[in-house]
Amino acid sequence: MRLRTILNELPITSSYIHDDELLEWDLIVSPEWNVGSKGVVCLGSMADFQSNDVPQTGDGIMLVYVQGELDEEYHKPPRNVVFVTGEASPSDFQEAFMRLVLKSGELAVRREALFRCYLDSYDLRQFARRASEVIGNPVVISNTDHKVLATAGEIPSDRPDIAATVENGYVSQSVEDHLAESGILSSVRSSRHSIITTNVADNLRCVTSIIYHHRLEMGRFDAFEVTHEVTGVDLELIDFATSLAGLMIDRLGVAGKRVDMGSSVLADVLSGKFEDKGAVREHLRIADVPLDCNYVLLRVVGQPGAGHDYYARVGQLVGDALSGSVWTIFGSAVVVLVSLGEAAGQGFGDYETCERRILRDRSFMASLEHNDMRAFVSEPFSDVMLVRPRLKQCILLDEADALERGERQRVVFFWERRFQMVASVFKGLGYSDMLLDKRVVAMARYDRAHGSAYLETAVMSVRFPGSPAEAAEALNVHRNTYFYRVNKISELFQLDLKDGDDRLAVSFTARVLDALGDDAAVNGDLLETS
Repeated sequence: MRLRTILNELPITSSYIHDDELLEWDLIVSPEWNVGSKGVVCLGSMADFQSNDVPQTGDGIMLVYVQGELDEEYHKPPRNVVFVTGEASPSDFQEAFMRLVLKSGELAVRREALFRCYLDSYDLRQFARRASEVIGNPVVISNTDHKVLATAGEIPSDRPDIAATVENGYVSQSVEDHLAESGILSSVRSSRHSIITTNVADNLRCVTSIIYHHRLEMGRFDAFEVTHEVTGVDLELIDFATSLAGLMIDRLGVAGKRVDMGSSVLADVLSGKFEDKGAVREHLRIADVPLDCNYVLLRVVGQPGAGHDYYARVGQLVGDALSGSVWTIFGSAVVVLVSLGEAAGQGFGDYETCERRILRDRSFMASLEHNDMRAFVSEPFSDVMLVRPRLKQCILLDEADALERGERQRVVFFWERRFQMVASVFKGLGYSDMLLDKRVVAMARYDRAHGSAYLETAVMSVRFPGSPAEAAEALNVHRNTYFYRVNKISELFQLDLKDGDDRLAVSFTARVLDALGDDAAVNGDLLETS
């Protein structure tokens, strides 16, 4: 039993110790004082203190009770002596102290039960349910993103703030603001142990504890006095449960972005847990994502088959490089939401803005290069409800066959691969044939069979509209040769390169053939002309 708990359980009005570090000492309560009893706290009298049996460093602690006021000369006692004062008689105080022997045994049993809960639980929900039974009151476990990781017990239904927290799955910003403004969070952080407070509106007592692991803040463990009166023993038990919750949060990797574990808010948005736009906006705001601006989504992939720890490090690299971004581990990749700021002008400059933001970020590009990673970038968007569809774009980019055959760029932008993406989607559905103008396919086959260049000529005609000289130069042929080919295209394939629809058919089909792999289409392995 910690010294802090011992003092909380005794009928005292004040205590005097050498330093606050002693409060965390785990001690055995003993009815008699014996010199040299290390790790033991015993009740002594002022006469014991003034005798030669004063405990020395390495011994246990002598607890000296004084009824009434304590002389100022004893306000700074030796390290292994604690003075306490109160109004109870010495005999009543001794009875209260002796009851601690039984309570310490009960605490040890309940601590062991909590530890068994931890060992037997495979997730935080199961741990919270079992821990609530041992603690005797409902609990809420949340992470650094204010996401509720688990709840258990009969949560008070007459408290709208608590009910909303459980229903929405997040501790609201108003609740966080109240805890901060009232000084509760700062007190818990400075003391590093749980604190009990009372809500003046409904007289509900609540215990707030910060979850730490390896000295990093991992979240919060809150308990509510509903079915069982919270005592000093319960506070120590809740502190122990809090430390076990920290172990589980670290093991599961759900601490949140504030400790470089990725944004659990973004993960929930990508999972589709929020269908209402207002809820999505509110939770992205909790994750410190700028609102009312334009975004792109990045999907960063690295070593095939890599696990969570690998991608946690990838996320930290990416997050540090792309300032103002928020990331999460989603599937076998790191997904990053990047703000592009507000759109400038009436046109659409987000493509250029995005390319400039990403490609000119030396730190980000170096991270990709040095760690053999690639980033797939979605179309820009302003509506936060498009986060999930934009993730699908990134996944399709990664899966597209065309990208595997071509040059493996470190950063792949969706808008630069649009035709490949269309071809890949239709190919996957088995509808590639619907995309192709069969006159253009026939032209490609004719070129393959006869060694001609009619399709290339048609494409240059579209690329350099109204400029035969530039088209001929691009083809590296004389202008007369260019005009001859254009006329033959009309004669052989019934394509009029002066007609807008035919020009569109040539351009679109040529791009799709390239994306599909025109060998299969031209050789007839994939398609049959009508």
